[in-house]
Amino acid sequence: MPDALGGKRMAIRVAELARAGLTPDWMPGAVPRCVPVETRRNQHGERARTEVVGVERVQYRGRWRTVEILACPVTWWPHPERIAGARRAYDDWWLALGWVREGLVDGGMLREVEVTAAMPKVKPWQC
Repeated sequence: MPDALGGKRMAIRVAELARAGLTPDWMPGAVPRCVPVETRRNQHGERARTEVVGVERVQYRGRWRTVEILACPVTWWPHPERIAGARRAYDDWWLALGWVREGLVDGGMLREVEVTAAMPKVKPWQC
């Protein structure tokens, strides 16, 4: 397999997936969600951890009080770059698989086996 299509690593990946009868995981249905970085659980359920991000003085019932300002650190999971990377890997695999198919058809090495034009979907996440 040419280096432009992934070289030996891609050839091994194509062969392993072919033996297993699988396609690469392109993360179907994955949507980035905003989730807390850390959670804690107690008898009342699961809650997001908070951090003190500031202190303010407020007047409450005629008296000045110091109040901590709390915030919950969040992250995106799965990260959009992870989803994009999985889909790029699927695209690379699809191109390599097409190269293998074309090589088998053009080489005429398989006399008793017919190589069809059937291929997996190009971009199954765009259906």
